Amino acid sequence: MLHSYTVFFRYLPTSRLILRRFLVPLFLYVALLACVTPYQPETKSLATKILIVDGYITNQLGPHQVSLTYTADYTNASVNFRADKATVYVTDSTGKRQDFLEVSPGLYRTPASFSGVTGQKYKLNITLADGRKYESGVETIKPAPPVLKVYDEYTQKPIPGTLTFDKGFNIYLDTKDPASPGDYYRWKWTNFDPVIFCNTRSVQVRGNTLEYGYYCCQQCWDVRTCTGPACLNATSDEAINGNAISRQFILRAPFETYERYYVEIEQLAISRAAYIYYKTIGNLTSNNGGIFDAAPASVRGNMRSLTDPNEQVFGFFSAAGAQKLPYVVDRTRGQGAPNSKVLPIPDPATPPPPCAACVESDYRTRIKPRWWTF
Repeated sequence: MLHSYTVFFRYLPTSRLILRRFLVPLFLYVALLACVTPYQPETKSLATKILIVDGYITNQLGPHQVSLTYTADYTNASVNFRADKATVYVTDSTGKRQDFLEVSPGLYRTPASFSGVTGQKYKLNITLADGRKYESGVETIKPAPPVLKVYDEYTQKPIPGTLTFDKGFNIYLDTKDPASPGDYYRWKWTNFDPVIFCNTRSVQVRGNTLEYGYYCCQQCWDVRTCTGPACLNATSDEAINGNAISRQFILRAPFETYERYYVEIEQLAISRAAYIYYKTIGNLTSNNGGIFDAAPASVRGNMRSLTDPNEQVFGFFSAAGAQKLPYVVDRTRGQGAPNSKVLPIPDPATPPPPCAACVESDYRTRIKPRWWTF
């Protein structure tokens, strides 16, 4: 393969021979590349899917929720698979049982009337559609201290690389830790936003795509829940025992309309085991890859298989005391125009198109929020 390149240089004019020391290495490099087959690493597939359990109950009225998913094959672009058609229930220390009903694939909820009892011990029980059984560790509901104050502050700052601003209201709360040591906290929130259109269709009109909406058949709310490291940031009273907890950040409400922003906030008194679990997960998901960051770890939680003791199960079921309260942000206090979200327009079909059902899911509900009065 290299012979033709050698002959070529033999007949170069004398004045250009000096270039050989520069061109020969280049031609050799190109020739070698032409002879190499690119390496294609093998993609590995997970031998089994691992069950992930995520849920909790409190001493407040429900509905309380448990989600069951499987770890997805990392060669698969899809999201985690849902574990549907399972039997899910909790039992307390008196033997009383409360079932969770499946409202959508892999999503299970108690009736809205169910609440745990302070001081009682609870255990989650799961039987999958294929007969495999699982249970959680025992969790005791501890009382949660009251929330003393909830408030919000408007802020805005430029979004780098754009001409727009990040506009919103930061929501905080104040509380006070009891004098007794060994208290652990977690804060969660759920935002409910009334839905106008429960379904849409896209139509091409003169080269433009228009989104037409179908009105909901019944009252319906979009549900946005706490996600990400901010909601895994569990707190211990080790350094603040008996003192105030001030300006605890809860969430940022976007300034995208002048309509009121309704959110339900939960202050949870969790167990030490739950604290360690959520704290570890929070640290792992919020690190930036620096040399002093925590090393990746396998965080399994408090779930175990009854069918196969060697089977891995991920996730945590928690029973917690809670203080739950509504909060409404008055977004008319925002500065300038809101960062408006785009909504579909009503379908102009004649006769009027049928309404669309409000389908219960992780992100939508027909259940009226507990303190909704609008």
